[in-house]
Parts: sequence; structure tokens; C-alpha cells
Amino acid sequence: MSPPRTFPITQDWTHFDPVAYLDEYYGDLGPENLALLEFMAETYELLPKGGTLLDFGGGPTLYPLISAANRVDEIHFADYLEANLEEVRRWILCDPTAFDWNPFIRKAIELESGQICSEESVDQRAAELRQLITRLIRCDASKPSPIPELERPYDIVLTNFCAESATDDHDQWRSYMANITSVLKPRGWLVISALKGATQYAVGPHSFPAVDISEHDLRNLLKDMGFEGAKVRVRSVPADRPTRDYKGLMLAVAQKNPNFREGSSE
Repeated sequence: MSPPRTFPITQDWTHFDPVAYLDEYYGDLGPENLALLEFMAETYELLPKGGTLLDFGGGPTLYPLISAANRVDEIHFADYLEANLEEVRRWILCDPTAFDWNPFIRKAIELESGQICSEESVDQRAAELRQLITRLIRCDASKPSPIPELERPYDIVLTNFCAESATDDHDQWRSYMANITSVLKPRGWLVISALKGATQYAVGPHSFPAVDISEHDLRNLLKDMGFEGAKVRVRSVPADRPTRDYKGLMLAVAQKNPNFREGSSE
């Protein structure tokens, strides 16, 4: 059994290589990625149809948006790094060198329908997703206004492996999450995937910081930020290989309480 790879941890995000990240974490449809696709398919089916979705800190990935493509009216994609936005832009423009998301699209559709997916259906869903992504935006979770020139709060905010994967400090993680969810409208829905028990994560020859959080930490944070306790659902998935620097994934969906006031006990 191979131990996790360890490199000196850096917070110099210019070292983050989108292609190496995609190859490392999305090069196959292992148990982790299957669980993510299943969670997204189930979640979007339960959420109200329509509205605008923001993918905050989406990195260079598109898998969380596949099952949203036939449920929402518009998607805005935001990330801190221009290199990640460029990777997404290349896929939108059908650049042949862009990452191939077709295996993920095929599996997502099969999870939604319970039937074998045709190549035509894959192509159609990819075309729909390309059309729905109307904005690529730079964002910064460290800022109280994390989306520049925010026009209106979003109906759905999706954030995957973002806040807990940008710091190793609990207070900073909480601050990042508060900033991210500030762009969600009252009664809007937060869809989140987060690393469980992480200390760092490797991308190519570099490691980046991560904060060590548990289901308890995530539930308490969502409650403190005004998400209704009865409408917070969290599930966990173990890491699918021993070389990972984390114990697993946490997947959650929660609705923002319109009556919440900071400091209240609701």
C-alpha cells in the first residue's frame, strides 16, 4: 500500500496546474467520482427547477454541472485562477485539447435515467451545458464581496473543494464560507462537496493547504450561517485510494433561512 505523497505545502497558487489536477483526480470514474455524480444527479432532481446557478471556485472541472444542465436556466462559472477559467473556456469552445468530460456526462445521464446512454445523448447534454454557461468570472473567497459587480443573489450556489482547500485555518475556512454563501438569495440552495480530514492535497509536484474538518464541523458551520437544520443533508464517502491526503469526501445540500440574523440561535 503506497502512502500519501508529501511535498512542501505552498500557497503560491501560480503553481496550481489545471491539467495535472484533472489527470490526478478526474482521470477515471472511481468510487469518489461516481459518488459525486450520483449526489449531483439526486440533488438537482430535488431542487426547484429554473433559476441561475453559480459554480463558485469550480477550478477546471465541469462534472458538477452535468446534471444541472436540464434543471437550471443559466450558469455562471467562477474561479480565483485565470488558468482554471481558461481550461473551462477551452472545453466550451470545443478545443480538441480540452479535458474529455464525455465519460462523466455519459455516467451522469445513466444515473439520472437508469438506462444506457447513447453518444447522441452525450453530445446533446454537452451542447446544452455549453449554452447554459453564460459567464466566466474571477472570484475571491477571501473578500466580503467575492463576486465582482454582483447583479443579484443566486438561486443556487454550488461550491466544490473550494474553501477548505484554500487554507489550513479553521477561522479562515469559516470566513471563506460566509463570503461564498453571501451571494446566495434567501431560500436559495447551497450544494457543497468538501474534503474530510484533509491536511493537504497534491497536484503534480506541489501540495496545497487544506483544513481538517469533519461532518460535525460542516453541520455546525451551515447552522451558524443561517441554513435551516431540517434542510441540511450531509453524506460521506471514503477516499478511494491510499495515496490521498484526506479521509474522504463530504457532500451536502442546504437551504438558506430567510429569517436568519447573524448571532441568532435559529
